[in-house]
Amino acid sequence: MPTVLVFLIDLLLTALAVETAGWIVRLGFHPDATLGLAGTTVAASAATFAAALGAYLTGLHAPSLLLQTKQVVARVALVSVGAVLATLVVAYFIWYQPIGRTGLVLIGTLTFILLLCWRLLYGRFIAKGPRISMVMLGTGPVERRFAARLNTLGHTRYAVRGFIEGGEITTELPKQSVVLGVPVPEDVEDPPVLGPLDDVVELCQEAEITHAVIVGVSGLSDAQVRAMSLLQAHGVRVHTAGNIWMNVALQVPIDLVDARWVLNTFEQLDRPAVLAAKRLVDLSVSAIGLLVFAAMFPLLWVVQRLDSPGPFFYSQDRVGVAGRVFRVHKVRTMRVAEREQQRWASESDDRTTRFSRLLRRLRIDEFPQFWNVVRGDMSLVGPRPEQPKIVDELERDIPYFGYRHLVKPGITGWAQIHQGYAASVDESAVKLSYDLYYVGRLSVLMDLDIMLRTAFVMLARIGSR
Repeated sequence: MPTVLVFLIDLLLTALAVETAGWIVRLGFHPDATLGLAGTTVAASAATFAAALGAYLTGLHAPSLLLQTKQVVARVALVSVGAVLATLVVAYFIWYQPIGRTGLVLIGTLTFILLLCWRLLYGRFIAKGPRISMVMLGTGPVERRFAARLNTLGHTRYAVRGFIEGGEITTELPKQSVVLGVPVPEDVEDPPVLGPLDDVVELCQEAEITHAVIVGVSGLSDAQVRAMSLLQAHGVRVHTAGNIWMNVALQVPIDLVDARWVLNTFEQLDRPAVLAAKRLVDLSVSAIGLLVFAAMFPLLWVVQRLDSPGPFFYSQDRVGVAGRVFRVHKVRTMRVAEREQQRWASESDDRTTRFSRLLRRLRIDEFPQFWNVVRGDMSLVGPRPEQPKIVDELERDIPYFGYRHLVKPGITGWAQIHQGYAASVDESAVKLSYDLYYVGRLSVLMDLDIMLRTAFVMLARIGSR
């Protein structure tokens, strides 16, 4: 379901919750109460918009999350509390429209019930609803690996029903088991081979299959091109495996990166107006961030001196756009004797101090990076910059790792809000798939989306190491 439609349904349900709360208050408690869109309009609108926006920021629009019932309940509860707080602040401190405790409790309770029921029903439909039947053009190991991964995803509407002989790619691709973010299942039964490529149209019509998937576009034979043309002409839509995976997992599958993706990415990045707008947002937000940091600096300096002697700032080499090395600046959060070691950060790193753990959870230690953004070394949004030694290791072990350096590194990014920090080569491979998705779809709107959702990631303590 499109994200915009999910957002509009959330708006409608929250408005219904507010109106129902007003009706209950008038019927059972205060007959003259004006709670609702007809009376306390501004406060009711604040509750409605806060709930819909909160549902988006907490990821409740993502089909993959809706299959995790505990996560759904927890996040809907958080959204409901946010709606009540928004109503309270607007009603009592901005617009002076007193609502009363009963009304606030009812707004929160009804918002929780309606949003939760709708999410659970939607999640059940995703898990049990009909699937779009697809056929893989090819029977090679890459095709079988992709089909196994796609068929094990519970939240996707696609299902591979069979393979067609003669449609496999001829180029060798990287063989890594986790680059699509999903380990290759060992006990999943392969769909059947339906027949040869020459009969693909008749085979699809007999099996009522309306979609076909080709793994790559490099090295296609004339027979494969002709088969895809016939399929499209007979109403069977042809997709690349990369596009399918990007739609269902919001990642670029590393083992399916081909020449077309590279060329499309180059064209995407060759847009001066977009890059200029991105730079303007970087400078504006960074200026505000530096002013906030300047106001906090005296208190931070005193507390850090008491907690751990040593310099206030910490600088370290990181790899940026085009592989250039620059010095990133942070508030020091590790002991002086060990701060120059280049190694993976762990969730409970023994190099951190008591005070620094708080800074990391709140991301205050990263405020000096706004200066790197002003200088042009970094952007607000982009792939997380890594240390040169770690980059050398990852470029040896992970195909296409250097492609993340096509754009400036960022303080936050698409990979940060979906996975957080990586502490191994395998985790970095999955994280790279998110980074490449961002690189290929770079836009100002996507940057703003990531910045908004970073707020929830910070509150949930995701990725703080």
